[in-house]
Amino acid sequence: MSYKDRLTEAVNYTLSLGLKIEKSPLPLGDKIKNAMMKDIFQLCGDALYHYGFQTSSDLANKCTPVHLMLQHHLKNDMNLDSFITLGDRFWDDYVYCEMSKASIESELKNPNMGGDIKAHVWLTLTDGTILDCTAEAHADLLFNRGEHPAHKCIMIIDPNKQENAKSGYHRPYLIGTDFLEKTGMYQIICP
Repeated sequence: MSYKDRLTEAVNYTLSLGLKIEKSPLPLGDKIKNAMMKDIFQLCGDALYHYGFQTSSDLANKCTPVHLMLQHHLKNDMNLDSFITLGDRFWDDYVYCEMSKASIESELKNPNMGGDIKAHVWLTLTDGTILDCTAEAHADLLFNRGEHPAHKCIMIIDPNKQENAKSGYHRPYLIGTDFLEKTGMYQIICP
């Protein structure tokens, strides 16, 4: 199954749970040009350093605030939509922040407000490209790979890349911030 197929399933599953999607990533748009991808990478690197995310340890376990901040900057600075995506990363011998439909539904029924939820958050761009600035940072610490500068932690993955369980891939389950808000991982504060 491809990332695009999983993304379609994630949109449908999110809606089936009665969760709101601010704006759907479907249908996916045209492929983002390489020059724009370079600008996206630059913006992400600049924003990470500006907000004090200098190294792997600064980024690890901060997937929600980091990607919400980047989503804001992509929209305001580049007029580029992106979509909060929740899921996990799968390898043949390990699953990072493993999610399941059962765990999602259980959390929605009985939220552990203020507690940890097993979920990884990243951005999906309009063409289905994955933008993930925290997973590699967490892996640096988890697997003792050493500290790396924040820009080395930025992953931009083509949605047409063949999934490979040996090298790992992203599995989206939910789209949007509604699950994050309903489970207490994220709060909307209106001035």
